[in-house]
Amino acid sequence: MISRVAESCYWLMRYTERCDTTARLLRVQTGMVLDTVLPDHRRWQPLLVVSGEGPSFEERFGARALADGEQVQEYLTWDDLNPASIFSSVRHARENARTMRETISLEMWNSLNRCWIWLNEDDSRRLYDADRQDFYERVSDYCQLFNGIFYKTMLHEEPFDFMRLGLHLERAGQTARILDLHHHALRGSGDVPSEALGAAEWIAILRTRYAYEPFFKKRKGSLSGPEVAKFLLQEPAFPSSVAYALTMAQAALDRIKPQGSPIGQRSRDLLQKVRAGVVGLDVDRAVEMDIHDVLTHIVDQTAEVSKAIGEEYFYAVLPEPEWPEVREA
Repeated sequence: MISRVAESCYWLMRYTERCDTTARLLRVQTGMVLDTVLPDHRRWQPLLVVSGEGPSFEERFGARALADGEQVQEYLTWDDLNPASIFSSVRHARENARTMRETISLEMWNSLNRCWIWLNEDDSRRLYDADRQDFYERVSDYCQLFNGIFYKTMLHEEPFDFMRLGLHLERAGQTARILDLHHHALRGSGDVPSEALGAAEWIAILRTRYAYEPFFKKRKGSLSGPEVAKFLLQEPAFPSSVAYALTMAQAALDRIKPQGSPIGQRSRDLLQKVRAGVVGLDVDRAVEMDIHDVLTHIVDQTAEVSKAIGEEYFYAVLPEPEWPEVREA
């Protein structure tokens, strides 16, 4: 498998997962802003922080726009100059799919292409203007459909493993970012004005990761910041927990790594290290001390794994072959 195709497989799934996360964040936050009284700095600015687009947004639109819900939603949904917007994520995913059209299934291509066509039609913009919640849910539905088609129609061979690797690394990083964003609520710190608002934020975190029902099936009657953190960090049976996602990423990387070859060893070692750190974490103690530092470390280490994968599999410079010396007669 050539490195260009492997890289496209990897980023195809990262972009579709990123699109789903952004749509879900926007949907949950829109509802929370309507239902609860939030401090100005926790209404819309957090969404820019999760996407890593806070500085770029402020540079383009000014500090006052950070509190403008319409401007933030427009930027995270439609802005084609924002690499983390829904529109850009679908465009990048489709472009990666197009460059390896012969590798993915026809059903995957049709599903992704339909989403792209819909986003470029007037119907999607009308739905966005008329019913923001329904719009974001429609985007998430497209992403979930694509993921289901991916698992059902791809041969479970090397391209599938690179896609799975990208999907789960993106998911692990996004879950850690969202938890880090709300670390004040997990700790119940003075930055949370009331117990009711703290509970609302815990529920919002769970909803953002599709974890509301799974959490209460596992942790009946135990809603608290530390319990939410434990579930989303360590629950081995929940697909969006950091531990589960890293475990699946490691399984994919183990299938990819050539047997007996040093290629991929650094990526594998880094991934094993960050996974072991998450699985063995004392979450109660981390929340009590400062879980922000722990979550930031997980995000940084996950990014380091991704960087190592790129250097070892996508951009590696192989040594020149050693040719036997030719002696003149």
